[in-house]
Amino acid sequence: MVFALAAKHGKPVDIHLHERDALGAFSMELILERTKALGMEGLVTVSHAFCLGMADRAAAAALTEALAEARVHIITTAPASTAVPAVKELAAAGVLTGAGSDGIRDTWGPYGNADMLERAMLIGLRNNLRRDDELALAFDICTRGGAAIMALPGYGLAPGDRADAVLLTGETLAEAIVTRAPRPLVVKGGRVVARDGAALRPAP
Repeated sequence: MVFALAAKHGKPVDIHLHERDALGAFSMELILERTKALGMEGLVTVSHAFCLGMADRAAAAALTEALAEARVHIITTAPASTAVPAVKELAAAGVLTGAGSDGIRDTWGPYGNADMLERAMLIGLRNNLRRDDELALAFDICTRGGAAIMALPGYGLAPGDRADAVLLTGETLAEAIVTRAPRPLVVKGGRVVARDGAALRPAP
């Protein structure tokens, strides 16, 4: 039904897939089947995708290869409570991967705060990322990866891009991630909206 509606109205699809292990793999195969049957390559995202963290790594590798072939994207929150997609394997296969916070201070997940720098650290922890280049991958997933999946126009630091930026402190990107570095300046649409961790405009 979801795919039929998406195909009818020309919309992308995001499916939250919580099933683990073999059941999740079965569901993922159905998603891949529908994606290819409707010619929706590059328009489908699977969030959570816990089945990709299954103990059977050969089966997970086969799913990852199929995801890359169908250009199905993955979004992870890197939760502590279950197996998670192996982001290095996804990157090596060419699967576009993004990240999110899921619950924001609610009964589903009281730890969420929408801080994507912290999410990069959590992805690093859950995937045993240690080297600078590995931490850069976690950061890329939490920034460019999500923006690419959402097809955000003008995302980046090139001339002509949207003037959205967060200034971090730290000698290296890896240091900024592991220390959850202070953010002395936040710019949105070319306007300074926060300094030293405090919003310049009070919440309504």
